[in-house]
Amino acid sequence: MTNLLKDGGAADHAPSPLERRPFMIGWGLVAALHRQACAVLLLHRSNLGHEAAPNRRLMIEYMSQLQWLARDGEAAADSMNKHFQYSHGKLRKAVDEGGIFAYDDEVAAAADSVATASLPSSPTDTFNGTAHLLGSLGNGIQEAWISETQLSHSGIAAARAFFDDSASDVIHLFDAPRYGSAPNPAEQSPFMAFMLLYFGIQAFNELMVDQPWTAELDRIGQMGGLA
Repeated sequence: MTNLLKDGGAADHAPSPLERRPFMIGWGLVAALHRQACAVLLLHRSNLGHEAAPNRRLMIEYMSQLQWLARDGEAAADSMNKHFQYSHGKLRKAVDEGGIFAYDDEVAAAADSVATASLPSSPTDTFNGTAHLLGSLGNGIQEAWISETQLSHSGIAAARAFFDDSASDVIHLFDAPRYGSAPNPAEQSPFMAFMLLYFGIQAFNELMVDQPWTAELDRIGQMGGLA
């Protein structure tokens, strides 16, 4: 899959300029997805699979957005653009109110032009909410995302892997995560990275003219037990 992204000639299969937005956004997402997969494998090899939960969570989001682009095309691109306007506006406001950082004049003008652009709303805007998007895709992806979220965010769920107070007379403190009788999520970390990258690239393939990677993806999917 790395070879496909590096040498697969994606630019040679770009749609016409008037239909190119989903393809361009998709390329950015799939390239970022690949780097997250590399990070997951690197952490796993360093015995830090537990700490890869934020990376796996982000991979789920990238893959899901690629699926959305493949499904809804220009409508998805419009909604993503609308969300970018919203998030960019929040950053602009935070900088102004925080008083610690400041935009250069040129950057400030660009930020203001994004904030004031007139962008139409769409029924697909609801899928900018990750839970809505994952729910629309099904196949257990939302449950996996929520599970990874618990390990990614600070809180009891994340802290619980580092202590055991089940006995009444003694406590055990750990400097590495333990899961008791529960399955260790890190054990499946490489396969999860492979699976998410595969389905993300598969979605991006649908955004290219003639879907040139279909045969190779079918071969990879069969080898990896996904097809």
